[in-house]
This record gives sequence, C-alpha cells and structure tokens, in this order.
Amino acid sequence: MRSVLVCVRTPAAAQRISACASRTGVAQAVRTALSSADVHMRLRERRADVVLADVALTRPDPVSFTKQVLAVAPGTGVVLVGNADPRIAALAVAAGARGVIRAGREEEDLVVALTQAIMMVCPRPNGTVPRQVGADRPGPRRGSALTEREMQVLRGMSEGKSNGEIGRDLFVSEDTVKTHARRLFRKLGARDRAHAVAEAFRSGLVS
Repeated sequence: MRSVLVCVRTPAAAQRISACASRTGVAQAVRTALSSADVHMRLRERRADVVLADVALTRPDPVSFTKQVLAVAPGTGVVLVGNADPRIAALAVAAGARGVIRAGREEEDLVVALTQAIMMVCPRPNGTVPRQVGADRPGPRRGSALTEREMQVLRGMSEGKSNGEIGRDLFVSEDTVKTHARRLFRKLGARDRAHAVAEAFRSGLVS
C-alpha cells in the first residue's frame, strides 16, 4: 500500500482525515502535517509516495511549496487540493505537481476531496469495506438500498460539491439535499460527508 502525507491547516481537519483513514482501514498509510515546515520534517523522517496538500496551506506560493517538497523528497507525487487559481495551478504543475483536485471553500468540502484522493491512492486489494467500518452490516454493496435521488446526492458529494451546488444541479432546495444526505449517511453507516464518500468509493457505488 502506498503512503500518503496529507497537509491541512487545522488540527480538526487533520483529526477528521486520520479518523476516516482509520475507519476505512488505511490508517497505517496516512500521516498528516499542519504547516510547510511540518511537511518537510515528516518527509525527512519518512518518505511518502504522495503528498496531498490543501491549496490554502501552500500559500502565498504553491509553486515554491511544490519545488520545496520535491527538493526534500524527489519523486514524491505532489497533488494540490482546494480552490486554486487556474493560472497558479498550471504553474504548480509545471513545477512538478501531479495535478490539482477541485474542492469547495468550506473545510467540509476540502476534507471530502482529500478523503476521496486518499481512497484513490490507497485502494484496498479486494475492494471490500474494512471490518471495523462494516462488520455489523452486509458486504461491499450495502449501499444498494439507496434511492436514485440519494445516489445523485452522493455522487455530488464525491465530486466535492457543496449542498447548495448539489441542490442547484438537482433543482431542489439545500434543505432537501440535507434530508437526503442524512438518510444516505444512515444507510451507509457514515458519520459525515467524508466518511460517506469513503464508504461509497470503497464499495464501488461511485468511482
């Protein structure tokens, strides 16, 4: 399993990322960092195959951040996650970043996008849901009871969209989206959006 260093700005976001990694069985592969200096220190301690960095953490210069990470750990895949200016994103890619994953401005949106990226980097070999997440429920397709509307909301979440954006896409109110979200959380046994996206990604409900 490949290793991932997730760089976020707040302890709360780091805690949520770690908790989701634990629930989905990839905790050993995921570490977190809270600043550029912390990123460099952790990479010197132990290399990571991929660095997922909140765009906001890399400011004021995502390009320099990318170059510094690659100087410390050549060959590491650097991926920026968040609301990046297209011009700056292009410059970061030219400097060696592998790409930029779009996410909304809210921390919730960022955590969801980072969680999905982790699932892509650290897939489980058999594609099943870890026992600690789904031991008391049926196997990997347990989300099959989701309604079509709940699936649409879940797909929107997996694309990093906010409740408001999902509502506009589906021509429903934000409150209606929240109602569907609560129901699909319950069916998936998920605690929040990030957990729901991880569960759906693991079980093949979204890709």
